[in-house]
Amino acid sequence: MGNKVFVVDVTKCTGCFNCFIACKDEFTDHPWSPYSEPQPETGHSWIKVDEVERGQFPRVKLSFIPQPCQHCRSPRCIKAARNDAVYKRKDGLVIIDMIKSKGQKRIMEACPYKRIYWNEELDVPQKCTGCVHLLEDGWEVPRCVEACPTEAILFGDRKKLSKLIKKAEQLHPEYGTDPSVYYIGLPKAFIAGSVYCGESQECLENARVTLTHRMKKKPLTTKTNNYGDFEFEGLEANENYSIKIEAKGYYPVSINDINLKNSITMENIYLQKRI
Repeated sequence: MGNKVFVVDVTKCTGCFNCFIACKDEFTDHPWSPYSEPQPETGHSWIKVDEVERGQFPRVKLSFIPQPCQHCRSPRCIKAARNDAVYKRKDGLVIIDMIKSKGQKRIMEACPYKRIYWNEELDVPQKCTGCVHLLEDGWEVPRCVEACPTEAILFGDRKKLSKLIKKAEQLHPEYGTDPSVYYIGLPKAFIAGSVYCGESQECLENARVTLTHRMKKKPLTTKTNNYGDFEFEGLEANENYSIKIEAKGYYPVSINDINLKNSITMENIYLQKRI
C-alpha cells in the first residue's frame, strides 16, 4: 500500500480551481460511507486554493497554493478526538469517523491549518479524505490530482516521490505535525529594481548587481536585462540586505540596510559615468 503523500508544485499552479471543482463534484450530495458524509454546497473548501500576492506596482506577482488536508504524520486532530473518532490508515491518510466524531467540534478546532470544517446540519467535522473511497476502488490518485491540467498536484508513495520531496518543503513546520503534503516553489520575498544611466536616462543593460546578506557568507549576483531590470527571488523576509551595482565605465552604487519586511520594488537606480 505504501505511505501516501501529496507533492504540490506551486510554480505550475495557474489558479484554474479545477481541483476545487472536482472535489465539489465528487463529494457534494454524495455520501461515501464510511469515510465521509456529503460536503455542503457552500462554506467548505476541502481543497482550498490560497492566493498570495507579492510586490508593488509595477512588479506584482500572484501565486496560488492548493491546500488539502495535510494528512499529518503527527496530527493534532487525532490527539483531540475522543473514542478514536479520527484515525490514520496504513497508507498514512487521516480519516474522520463520521459516527464517532458526531458532536466533537474540538476535532475541527485542533487543526492548526484550518483544513477541517464543521457541518452544522450533520453536527460532524469534515475534511479531505484523499478520496480514499476511489483509491479502494482502484483509482491511483484523488480527484483533485486527476483534474489538474498542469500536473501541479501529484500523489503517490513516499518512496516513489522521494526525489521531489528532497527539494520540497512543508507548510508551517513550526506546528510540529509533520505534514504529508510537500510544496515546491512556495512564494518567498523578492527584491527587484531598475538601473539607468544617470546622464542619458537610458536603461543600463548587463550591470552587475550583488546582493549581500549580513549572516550569509556567499553573496548572490545577477545582471540587468535589456530593460535595466534585475531581481533576486526566494529571499527570507524580515532580514537585512545590501545591494551593490557595478557597470564598466560607471561609478558603483551601494544601497545598505535594506529591511526586507515584504517583497519590494526599489526606486530607479542611476549610475553616473566615470569622468
